[in-house]
Amino acid sequence: ISACLVGSEMCIRDRYGYGQYDEAAHRTAHFTPLPHFTGEAYQGGEKLPNPKLGWVTLNAAGGHPGNDREHAAIRRWISPIDGVVGISGAISHKQTEGDGVRACIISSRLGELASWNVFHMSAGTNLDGVDVKKGDTIDFLVDCRDSVLDDSFEWTPIIKAVAPAVAGDDGPAEWNAATGFAGPEPKRLDAWVKYAQVLLESNEFVFVD
Repeated sequence: ISACLVGSEMCIRDRYGYGQYDEAAHRTAHFTPLPHFTGEAYQGGEKLPNPKLGWVTLNAAGGHPGNDREHAAIRRWISPIDGVVGISGAISHKQTEGDGVRACIISSRLGELASWNVFHMSAGTNLDGVDVKKGDTIDFLVDCRDSVLDDSFEWTPIIKAVAPAVAGDDGPAEWNAATGFAGPEPKRLDAWVKYAQVLLESNEFVFVD
């Protein structure tokens, strides 16, 4: 499943990874894709916690940050348009133990757009009038605070294109973190594999005289 802008020729996939928030620059310091997909979630390996990456995981509904602030869970959207978008959703931390999580929305070009600290509560994460250029990234970053205990969170942001209008579309284009969640992109076939596939589909291979 790909996340597409309706009416656009460009079709993109979300990125699921981990990284760190730069406190001084108010930006994402680095982003690394999570290496393992279980069929339901991206994480550091087959088992949690992973020896290197800890508890960091992302799924369709939310996830869990890693054991320290160098391993924040990051859901990344890459803009396929020049325009203006609106962001809606809510970050939720339901546990009564621990000290909650910090959630940030960060533009690669504009820096931090907003942040929230949530503990045993939900907070709306709605932003209007966010300017984007093709190739810009918007990171939905969640890290632990002082403790990684009970840091599971739910966050399914939605991005809607406000302007410009997308040709052939009656309404705003939309990206939905929950419905757009997908596994890794299938590996592309090289030229020799494609050639072999064409040969196997030819009459000479299908029919025997």
